[in-house]
Amino acid sequence: MPIATMEIASNDSHFFLRFEQMLTPRSVFEAQGEAHEAIDLRLVQSIDELLVPSLGKWEGSGSWFHQLDFYGDGVRSLTFSRTVFPYDQIRRLQALLQGEHAPFCILCIATDKLSPANDERASEAGDDYLAIFAERLLATKPLAVQCPNG
Repeated sequence: MPIATMEIASNDSHFFLRFEQMLTPRSVFEAQGEAHEAIDLRLVQSIDELLVPSLGKWEGSGSWFHQLDFYGDGVRSLTFSRTVFPYDQIRRLQALLQGEHAPFCILCIATDKLSPANDERASEAGDDYLAIFAERLLATKPLAVQCPNG
């Protein structure tokens, strides 16, 4: 499955401005009513089934984290240590966004802050972002250049 169009944000501010514009309107998720939480949970489970075999469980991990707070906005948020960012799984993550999950977004954050051995240089480094949508990607440049077809 080829990755669809990738837009590269020049900086964090540009990324979040475009990210907000690209999100599915909340009314789409509100229209799902009580089913939305179950649909969201199925996506959570699919993401974990995909990533746990290669990254291990995220609970208590110093390498990645799956934000399980439920906001009803259709965004699944994953944070990865830069050293384990799953570039090889981006296409598969995007493939999860079909059918009932097509309106969702998977927001991936690459950071140096998850590592317990965080040094001063790492704490000064900013995070990088990749937003995966069903038919497009939005990324900050450091992640975009390493993505397949980036």
